[in-house]
Amino acid sequence: MEYHYPDLCITNEQLTTEHYGAEFTPQYIAPNQEAEYEIRSNIIVDGNDRFGVSAVVFDKYEELIWMGEQGGHVTSYYGPNMQKYTSFQVHESDQIRDIITAENGIYALTKSALRHQIRRGIPKHTYRSNNMTDMQCLYHVSTHKLLMGGHQDKLLELDLTKMKETVILIQEEGCAVLRSNGSSLIACGSAGGVVTLRDVRTPRSAVHTFRAHNACLSDLDMQGDLLITCGFADSVGVAVAEPYVIVWDVRCLRGTQSAKEPAWSIQTASPPLLLHFLPAFSGRAVAVSGDGHVALLDVNASSAGIQSVFQVDTQSSVEVSVMDVSSTSQALIFGDQSGHLHLFSPRQNREPVFNNFSRATEFADQVVGLPSVSFKDTTFQFSSVPMPPLTSGSRWFNALPPEFYRKYYRKPKPIDPEVLKTMKMQGPIGYAPNPKTSKRNQIPYVEDTLEDLNAMKISENKISPQPIPKHYQKLDLRYNKHGPNDPELEACNKTGLPGLEAILPNAYCNSMLQVLYYTPPVKATLLAHTCAKEFCLSCELGFLFRMLDTSGGMPCQAGNFLRAFRTVPEAAALGLILPDRGPDTRVDVIALIQSWNRFILHQNPL
Repeated sequence: MEYHYPDLCITNEQLTTEHYGAEFTPQYIAPNQEAEYEIRSNIIVDGNDRFGVSAVVFDKYEELIWMGEQGGHVTSYYGPNMQKYTSFQVHESDQIRDIITAENGIYALTKSALRHQIRRGIPKHTYRSNNMTDMQCLYHVSTHKLLMGGHQDKLLELDLTKMKETVILIQEEGCAVLRSNGSSLIACGSAGGVVTLRDVRTPRSAVHTFRAHNACLSDLDMQGDLLITCGFADSVGVAVAEPYVIVWDVRCLRGTQSAKEPAWSIQTASPPLLLHFLPAFSGRAVAVSGDGHVALLDVNASSAGIQSVFQVDTQSSVEVSVMDVSSTSQALIFGDQSGHLHLFSPRQNREPVFNNFSRATEFADQVVGLPSVSFKDTTFQFSSVPMPPLTSGSRWFNALPPEFYRKYYRKPKPIDPEVLKTMKMQGPIGYAPNPKTSKRNQIPYVEDTLEDLNAMKISENKISPQPIPKHYQKLDLRYNKHGPNDPELEACNKTGLPGLEAILPNAYCNSMLQVLYYTPPVKATLLAHTCAKEFCLSCELGFLFRMLDTSGGMPCQAGNFLRAFRTVPEAAALGLILPDRGPDTRVDVIALIQSWNRFILHQNPL
């Protein structure tokens, strides 16, 4: 992350009065001449002509490096060669303040939003809140919980499962840095120089609060019981970078009995602005100054000093803005304000790994390109272009099935009559002199002319009559009034739903009868109807519906209903009754069904 001090970071009220503000004795040790780390890769990030690098982090699950710039763009790089993996825009203008990696993607923090994206660049969720005004840092508490801080008077604890936040009010001047020692203790550093130790299980109450620098804090980190800080001191109203790293013993700060001093300092050649412990080593840290001066420190109290020094080659007047250390401590990454990333690894390790047990990174399928050939190239062999692989069960389009191939033999010429006249037979073999009517090596076959080919095509296209399959033939429906119908006719209805036979006169109303049957209120009313009337349409409909319920899918006849329907004078007056000889072809059946529907709906109890 970037430096954590504000533009106006010093006031008279910020001067410390605690006993930690005593003068620190310089402990400068001459650095080793041979640097332990050396440059491995140096690349230019996207948009370096306009924006600098504002966040960089090693992936904790894969061999990736994630970079965020001041223009809201995020790019990932794979392996020590820093091959570009994904690149996407998180915000249109706000810079990326911090990035953390999770098992199912990354979380990128801007000034007022938190974006969750998978590693392939597909966004999953963007979280915004009125409490996010000037966010600065992230801390991954657990797999389902995040802690966010910024230049504001509150911390935000976000539940990633429910996407609900919990506001934690703090007394210090915001929280610009969040670091942990690997246990339940986290250090919250404010830009004003105050460091607060909190328990991640009860973050609302501070375990201990002290002022690390009397002007402002630049960076801090924790490992075990050691806390290192760097920052600025107040010099006559001007913030001046302190040329040393302060090491704090957390046990002494929290009040435990220890013979050690609560703090000691390590002098550096250039004022440090960024700090980070080496996770693979105990008591070793990296201090980076703005001009690219990097020092490896031993922060233990008994042997505090500088072990190795090297330089990050940045352009003139360009400062190193961010850094990170891999979990294996085999790689260091630095980003500057000119849009460059610098990857360092130990001298003896030219292929560093970022994690001990990294999972495989998902890449896109390799696109096999075809060779590019000019149209004027007459020497190119088209057979040199490989055919693409086929999936199982597929074949090429030009691989026709065997039934599409036919063998045709060339027609021989008829034997010359002159040969037949002069032929002498010797057993089954005939001999005749050559009449010399053809030249030597002349084709002894008949050449097909255009007329012969057309005649052959016409003969091949002749369609021989083929019998129609039985299940496509038209059925001749013959109903038996006195016995069971044909089993094949009964098997036509495989739905299990009952139907009505259309062999009776006035059966045009079968469709509307089924509509009434499948209308539950009408069906229930008719089934419950009883009366003493001889020809009651409602009684006959109820009887018909009972037959359909108990038919088990067999077709039924509406004979009783149609017989009662013929006795209704109003139906005959409306022309709803057709003669027995069958419906007249000139009758409009659609209008007839509509009239029948209006008539039947006016009957009781409908």
